[in-house]
Amino acid sequence: MAATHLVVGLDSGGSKTLLRGEIDGRASSIECRGEGANPNRVGMDRAAEILVELIHDAIQDAPPIDRLSVCAGVSGAGRSGEQEVLADAVRQAFAGPETTVHVEVVHDALIALDAAYDLGSGLILIAGTGSVVLARGQEETLLRAGGWGHILGDPGSGYAIGQAGLRAVAEDYDGGATTDLRSRLREHCGVTDRECLIHRVYQENFKVQSVAPLVVEAAANDDAVASDILVTQASNLAEQVGWVLDGVEGLEPRITMLGGMVQNSHYADILQRILGEHFPACSVAFLEKEPVVGALRRAYRLSSAE
Repeated sequence: MAATHLVVGLDSGGSKTLLRGEIDGRASSIECRGEGANPNRVGMDRAAEILVELIHDAIQDAPPIDRLSVCAGVSGAGRSGEQEVLADAVRQAFAGPETTVHVEVVHDALIALDAAYDLGSGLILIAGTGSVVLARGQEETLLRAGGWGHILGDPGSGYAIGQAGLRAVAEDYDGGATTDLRSRLREHCGVTDRECLIHRVYQENFKVQSVAPLVVEAAANDDAVASDILVTQASNLAEQVGWVLDGVEGLEPRITMLGGMVQNSHYADILQRILGEHFPACSVAFLEKEPVVGALRRAYRLSSAE
């Protein structure tokens, strides 16, 4: 009997994980969804459990398998030690005398790069709750900027924009520039005065990134303060793009954008315009394929390298 080969790609962010599996050589696919497996948020043990649980779900929907090839792109797993811990957990869960298992865990930005360009050269810009810039040049050289998290970086991200919006509201209370963000924060978040703002932010685990859509809405309605926030944040993110473009040899002049923030047309237009002004030689486009496609491509390459 021919060996049954299950090829699995996972895209795991802070809030959700998408698994897509394919029985090698067949057109149909398997999809499973679960909670996010970012180890910085849920811990290494729970992150491993989430990946294993989803792969178990995929195997239940497949015929008995002899070979399993897995690539997981995991947000927050940017260091090799973390990646190997997660990969080992998956191997131990599924390897056996009758099953050959190959597993790779990478940062989720890398599977997005593969989804955009396969093995080709180019640069991706991710602006979601966090942000990161990643490029691949000649001889598959990789260079990254950003991805430091909300404390050290993440310009142009939902967190950074939300934080800037909250600071603008605080400055409005102090007598600074008037902004419609103050009334929007009251309407959507129940922040009625400065004491309430302080309490919500410092004592209620307030989701700072939840303010980002309010900033975009205010900017789209010609609020000068909110508009300045978006332009500043997009410019800061473009600066990181410039660092990477300068640091990678043989880089194809193309930029692909993805992430929750660029799904908003107003912010995406600002970011695209600023990138075009700074880097006129580069094409700027949106990611057309889901990042999990990149994970699947890498999983197939794992199997072909056996």
